Amino acid sequence: MLTFQWGRSTRLVRSRTRRTGRAAFDAGAVREPVAPVERQAERPAEPLSPPSALLFGVGPGLGEALMERLDGEGFRLGVVSRNAGRLQGLLDRLPGGGRRHHAYACDVTLETSVDKAFARFERDFGAPSLVIYALQSFGPGTIDDIEVPAFEEGLRHNCFGAFLVSRLACRAMAEAGRGTLLLVGSTSSVIGRAGHLNLVAGKFGQRGLAQVLAREMWPRGVHVAHVMIDADIQEGERRTHPQSEPHHIAETLLFLHRQPKSAWTSELDLRPWNERFWEHC
Repeated sequence: MLTFQWGRSTRLVRSRTRRTGRAAFDAGAVREPVAPVERQAERPAEPLSPPSALLFGVGPGLGEALMERLDGEGFRLGVVSRNAGRLQGLLDRLPGGGRRHHAYACDVTLETSVDKAFARFERDFGAPSLVIYALQSFGPGTIDDIEVPAFEEGLRHNCFGAFLVSRLACRAMAEAGRGTLLLVGSTSSVIGRAGHLNLVAGKFGQRGLAQVLAREMWPRGVHVAHVMIDADIQEGERRTHPQSEPHHIAETLLFLHRQPKSAWTSELDLRPWNERFWEHC
């Protein structure tokens, strides 16, 4: 039998003088016995605090489904909207109760407003484990009739707001050495359909933002991913055309957050099994 040490082989033989069940090295050198190493008492693991999630763009459908799913997993939630009172009502109806969650009023297009929402969340829960930006602003129009304010509003909500949120999320998560940032896009993240100019400009930018941040933040332990929902999302009564079930999308977003580091996803597109590809907004 051979053992290898830094490129040199040594034959391993059994001792012929006494059967001790141990192997002796026939290498021509006498080795001093090694004193047993005293093991220090292991410190008990400190209890982990519950995970926390900060959600932007919470509303009927996907937003409510996310709240319910994360609440069921023990997350402490911070939900953001311009109307915090409406969101607190949604939180209070969660199965786990709304007392351990908070709603924050915020205009995602204003730096000071986003800064204030993050500061309040970190005061309440510390650095977030998960941040999801699922806000979308869209007003149809063509190059013949789009007004500058309408175009700017779409750009600010769909891209600039994502930048403001991502900047603070990445800084907090990098300092903590862990976390997940999910930017939720749509068909218009990759396809420029006629009449969707107000949406496409911002969603293209958001996708580019996610690609840059993934390359910058992954090596620092922060998982950044872009999720494109190529479908209508069910709200209220089910319609005849294909729709994605919001609770199924929420399940996928939670799956992304729980991915092991050796197999992270950077981009994902979702649609129902019976939906045509890339035909939504």
